[in-house]
Amino acid sequence: MVSNLSSDLMELLEELPHPLALVLAGEPRTPGRRGGMAVAWLSRVSWDPPLIAVSLTSSRHTYRLIKEFKCFTINLVSKPLRDVTFNVFGVLSGWEVDKFKVAGVEPGSGRSVTAPTIPNSPLIIECKLVGEFPVGDHVVVIGQVVDAYRGSNESPLIYYKGDSATVSVN
Repeated sequence: MVSNLSSDLMELLEELPHPLALVLAGEPRTPGRRGGMAVAWLSRVSWDPPLIAVSLTSSRHTYRLIKEFKCFTINLVSKPLRDVTFNVFGVLSGWEVDKFKVAGVEPGSGRSVTAPTIPNSPLIIECKLVGEFPVGDHVVVIGQVVDAYRGSNESPLIYYKGDSATVSVN
């Protein structure tokens, strides 16, 4: 935590809900050449072309794979994916383990990019890397959406106050 920010400010920033997703990159069928991580700091940033920004730290194995393969997938998380998101993709290092194997998840392959997918994700978004820039202690990668489709009819979760939550639609 940055020491010059008050704990009150940091607590208030936790009030901001985010999508909960798994960002995956690399060769889907090759352990050691594939990886993924849980993310909450992501957003659409352009209609034309359709662009999505994802914030991650540059030391991550997933970031290296995004840079190497020049593409990635964003897989929204639903209740059935919650535990592997928090207990595997959100805490283990891809430099040390194959997260898919540990999670017992057989990755799918992107339809339009070379990257793993989570076949039962509520929404799978395939992106080509079009840019990146450093922001504080993170790097924002910008992906151009080249394909998107549903993997299940489950409702996606959001990240809120350090945990997952459901959204009620009236």
